[in-house]
This record gives sequence, structure tokens and C-alpha cells, in this order.
Amino acid sequence: MNLTARTEGALRTIVIVGGGYSGALTAVHLLRSAATPLRVILIERRERFARGLAYHTWDDNLLLNVPAGNMSALADEPGHFADYLRNIDPAFTPGSFVSRRIYGDYLEDTLAAAEAAASGILERRIGAVSAVHRDPGSGQLRVALEDGASLPANDVVLALGHFAPGDFAPTAAIRDSDAYIANPWNTDAIDHADPERPVAILGSGHTAMDVLFRLTSTRITRQVLLISRRGLLPHGHRFTPKAPPPAGTYPAFLQGVPHHVRDYARAIIREARAQVEAGADWRDTLNLLRPHTPTLWQSLPEAERRRFLTRLVPWWDIHRHRLAPIASRRLDQVLGSGQVSLLAAQLQSCEQTGPEIRLTLKPRGRGATRVLNVGTVINCTGPSYDIDRLRDPLVVQLRDAGLIRPDPLHIGIHVDESYRVFSRDGNPTPGLYYVGPMLKARYWEAIAVPELRGHVQRLGRQLSA
Repeated sequence: MNLTARTEGALRTIVIVGGGYSGALTAVHLLRSAATPLRVILIERRERFARGLAYHTWDDNLLLNVPAGNMSALADEPGHFADYLRNIDPAFTPGSFVSRRIYGDYLEDTLAAAEAAASGILERRIGAVSAVHRDPGSGQLRVALEDGASLPANDVVLALGHFAPGDFAPTAAIRDSDAYIANPWNTDAIDHADPERPVAILGSGHTAMDVLFRLTSTRITRQVLLISRRGLLPHGHRFTPKAPPPAGTYPAFLQGVPHHVRDYARAIIREARAQVEAGADWRDTLNLLRPHTPTLWQSLPEAERRRFLTRLVPWWDIHRHRLAPIASRRLDQVLGSGQVSLLAAQLQSCEQTGPEIRLTLKPRGRGATRVLNVGTVINCTGPSYDIDRLRDPLVVQLRDAGLIRPDPLHIGIHVDESYRVFSRDGNPTPGLYYVGPMLKARYWEAIAVPELRGHVQRLGRQLSA
């Protein structure tokens, strides 16, 4: 809708910091559900909006880890993405695992459609936000950009996505080396890794799989080492995925189970084994559990949550966050061919020796210390969510100003049930909200699309009311 500058200035203004999945979908819901016209300003560092980190790729080897039928961006229109796919290729079905590039196209189209149909304004700005502060005179929030612009806002939504893994002690000695890639999403650096020497990937989760597939696609003879403390790999989805179960009632196998991690784990394992013995699939147990995971997480005392994080998360992750079937098969092939090796070991030290990096590893169990020479080391130990350790300028400013604070376990941003961030003094910061993967601090399930879309919808509708 075309509005004059005078009218635009009178509109309620909501600034969204981050134009990836969470930010773009928050804008979609604001535009779709606003009772009166709004001015929505969406700020993104990249030139393409809505794609974010996960979908800002043109490599069709990188697939979604969830079947298309459960990847609608709109929680109240479950077939939205499947319908989009039918207009691309009739071979796609709700059970297809499509490329992340296609999903990025879909998100762009969804944002454009909401913008075209809206009665308000969507203003897209490319740039980096340097600060958010409250004007001492008016009490209004202001968003400062690195280019010097300052935007007044009635509300500000922090849609901050994933941050690169943090460095840890063994990598300190090679932090400034060209052979060390601290950011696993720096595809240019990965593509320029020494092709004649082995590459060591620190970690074996989904980020490591993305890097592994890129490395083995660009050079089919390249030797790759996957190094993780436990040597665990993500399981794959079944070839015929079932539709997600309805939220329904609380699972019967968890009724009356004490609020302890060990008791929960035992109950889940018993149920999974019973499913297999009955001819079903252990994945059905986790799928049944999924709608209730936030309730389970919030029922645990802080000490039990900490116990889960220190003892069980690696096993939970490989069962809960699974690979697309074709990606799982590809992983088996590169492992079986010997091109890729999996080492269960703890990294003790790194040392630059000429063009190579010498790694000292302590194998899991009682194995003797091993020393390996590689050409490149890539940190794939997982996104960093501890805002006390992040060096991102905006996060540092918000933290030092006391506008945000970490949750007690330092796995995200502390928010209330309305997504308002807590300030340093323990009270919600008026007008300042957060949505994105760091909601795991409150809900645990907040990273995958099926959960995150619900959060962005609730926040968008709440702010547009």
C-alpha cells in the first residue's frame, strides 16, 4: 500500500532486527494479522531477505532435515509449502526432502505475498544494527545502524539467528592461522581449503555434515577426519516418513514419571523398544513426544536441566535431529569408502607446523594419544548461544546496557511467556522482544521449523493486536 510520508510517520512502527527465517516470518504475521496498518522495518545484513543462514545457499546437495509436509512456514496452513512445491514439480510429495535452496525461494515468496496483500508498509533495509537503546527524553526505543541511521520504534524484535561456534582452549594456538576456519558457514574459506592435505572437522553434528558434503563434493579424493568426543553421528529419517502426530494428550508412557532426567530417559527408551518389538519404529516415540517437549523441559528443576545438558544432549540430538534419507545414505557411502574417517577423541592441542596443523588427540576409552597432521581444521562444534561469551557488537551492546541477559544455563536469551526479554534487573524490557533459536532456553524445542513457526506466529499476532 502506498502511503505518504506524513501518514507513514503516524503509523505504529515495529523494527525487526534480522531478516532471516524468524524475522521475515514475524513480518509476515504482522502484515497478515494487523487490525490497523503498521510500519514494519525489516533489517538484514545480507542482500536477500527471508533466507537467513540456513537457506542462503544455492547448493542443492544441502537438504532439509524435515519432510516437506511438515515444513509449512504458516502454522495454521499446514499444506502451504507442499502446495508451493506442486507448482514447481508434480513429483514432489509431502514426504519429499527437498533442497534448502528451494525452501529459501519459498520463504522469499511468502514474504513478498504478505507484503503485496498488506494494508501497511514493509520497509526492507540492508545493513547491520549496532545498538538498541531507549531515548531518555521520550522513553521510545531507537535502533542505530552502522551506517549512522537512527530509527525510532514502538517495538523492537530481536530476530537473531545462530552465531558461529566459540573457540575453545585447544584451538587458541591456531586462531589466527589461515588453515583454521572458525566459522563453518564461511563457504569461501572452505572451498579454498588445501586440496592435497586432509581436513579435520571438529564435531559430527548437522553443521559438520554440511561441511563434509561440501568438501567431498568439490574434491572426491579429499580425505576428511570427523573428530568428536563421543564419535556419534546423526541417525537418518525413515524412507517413508509418517505425518506428524496431533498434539493430543500427554503421552501415557510419561504419566506419573518423576521429574528427573534419568527417569524420563528410561521411560522413553522403554517405549521406543516396545514400539520396535511391536513392529513400529523408534522414531514414532520421539515424534509423539515432540509437542510436549517444552512442558517436559519446564517441569525439570534447574539442576536436572543442567544434568541433561552435560550428560544426555549428544544422544538426544542424534536421535531427535535426523538426516534426510539420501543424506544419511551419502554419509554411509563416504565412511564406507574410507574417504571419511570418524574418530571418537578429545582434542588436546593444535600446533602450526609449516603448512600443516598438528593435532594431538586423546581417543575415547583407553587408547594411546594420537598425533595427526592435517592441512585445514574447521570448527563445527555447534552454534554458540551463551550471550556472555558472544563478541557480536549488537549482543555486546545490549548486554552491557542491561537490556538483555542470559538464561541461568547460558543456552539462550532469558524471555518471558510473551517473548519479552528480561533486563539485567530481572524485569521484562518494555517493547523489546526476542524470537529465534535461543528460545531453547525457555522451550528447548525452538530450533526446527515446526516449532519456530509457532513462536513467530504467536509473537506476530500478539504485536499486531
